[in-house]
Amino acid sequence: MNRPTTVLLPLVLAVGLHSPPAFAQEDTAAAQYTTINKIIRGEGKPGETATAKNGEVVYTVLEGGVVEIRNLRYNTVQRFSTIKPNDNFKSK
Repeated sequence: MNRPTTVLLPLVLAVGLHSPPAFAQEDTAAAQYTTINKIIRGEGKPGETATAKNGEVVYTVLEGGVVEIRNLRYNTVQRFSTIKPNDNFKSK
């Protein structure tokens, strides 16, 4: 009865010791999410790039603060200028 668990125990330990911790992957995803939000809000610097978790969407800050969103799966590109937080065009 103890034979199957004795055989599986070294295998489970070997796999568990060599796999990256789950929290490290979550931290990387959270950092990427934060960078994407920063780019979309207009706080990124020209040349700054962030890739979505699935690797299909790339966010890039171009010269002049223009944000480019490139979808590699569908081969589409979208560009837009961000609005500065204090720039309220309705109050002018």
